[in-house]
Amino acid sequence: MGRKPIGHTILRLEETHSTNTLVMETEEYLENHGLVVLARHQTSGRGRMGRSFASIPGAQLLFTVSIHPRAAPQDLAASSLVAGLAVAEGIETALGAEPRLKWPNDVTLNGRKVCGILTELKQGPHGAVRLVVGIGINCQGTAEDFPPELHGVLTTLAAETGRDFDNETVLQAVLGHLEADYRRLDAGERPALLDGWRKRAHLAGRRVRFSVGKESRDGTAEDISGEGHLLIRTPDGALHTQASGSVEWLD
Repeated sequence: MGRKPIGHTILRLEETHSTNTLVMETEEYLENHGLVVLARHQTSGRGRMGRSFASIPGAQLLFTVSIHPRAAPQDLAASSLVAGLAVAEGIETALGAEPRLKWPNDVTLNGRKVCGILTELKQGPHGAVRLVVGIGINCQGTAEDFPPELHGVLTTLAAETGRDFDNETVLQAVLGHLEADYRRLDAGERPALLDGWRKRAHLAGRRVRFSVGKESRDGTAEDISGEGHLLIRTPDGALHTQASGSVEWLD
């Protein structure tokens, strides 16, 4: 029996603490594949590495999707990259813009971030994996609407495209690409999806600072691995594989 598509039901909230937390903690939501929980405002939005997420009521698309992947376990490491690819494709479909991708989970326009993604895993019944994908897209307004420390770092789709658009158009386009790309991941098409991600990423030759345990090291990004991990060449010639953790882009 076929599953309902991603976005078959969209629960629209005026405000919540965090859509990811809400889905993770509500079995009814977590066990509903393709359910989307969207909030106009998040009071305690979360990013990667425990960072907070700046919420501007009404100006962003802030939503979480519950996904029950059928992909092989080794393919799940690429989940965040697949989500980023789908968001970039959705923005291009809706607005004609050409977003770039930054490992592991940022979508950018003209070098500034327009979307952050937080992908979390949780065990479902009988050991089944549940994927909780939180997406925050800065749609309306300008960078000046965000806290001063984020000026120059964040931007919005409206500011970068100069277009007048409805956020719902972007949402539906992104959900369509999420459905298509996660089906492809389930079907074993990880290599092709990662190739699609590479084509949108400004990656090779960029200097990075990364953490190994408590140690911070510098290197040069070369590529992503077949699993979606970042490959970094250090000054001593060694090739380091960064599967998770903090990476600071120096240029």
